[in-house]
Amino acid sequence: MLLPSGKRVEKHTPIYPGSFFSWAEATGDCTRPIMDLILNGKIVISAFDIEKKIVATARELDRIRHILGDRPLHVNSWYRPRHINRQVGGASDSRHQFGDAVDFRSNYFYPQHIYRLLDKSHNRGGLSAYPAFVHIDFRGKATRW
Repeated sequence: MLLPSGKRVEKHTPIYPGSFFSWAEATGDCTRPIMDLILNGKIVISAFDIEKKIVATARELDRIRHILGDRPLHVNSWYRPRHINRQVGGASDSRHQFGDAVDFRSNYFYPQHIYRLLDKSHNRGGLSAYPAFVHIDFRGKATRW
């Protein structure tokens, strides 16, 4: 898969050197090329900036993984281009379209437990626990639902 930065990555390529997360996890097994987010004919965020947000989000996920005892986290959904977001019934303003939202689960902790561990310290974005996964994003302000 070719990234907007011009870097070529494979499914198993770490998002940044040393990351536990791969480009396959971020891009639906490399089936979701990163593209500009366009709303009403205007670019809301460029593909290049989405790529940067994915990298920054991977750094945060690696930090969260460490908080949870360096145990694996399983990504359900990360980056979703607008058309995929619509297909899966995502919110029209979903942060997944920006590359800075992840739905994940753990085989070691219930979603509500992860939520409680992260709630007080995650003041830069959204956080919600669903029955089978946790949603976290980095929108810039604390949001809960």
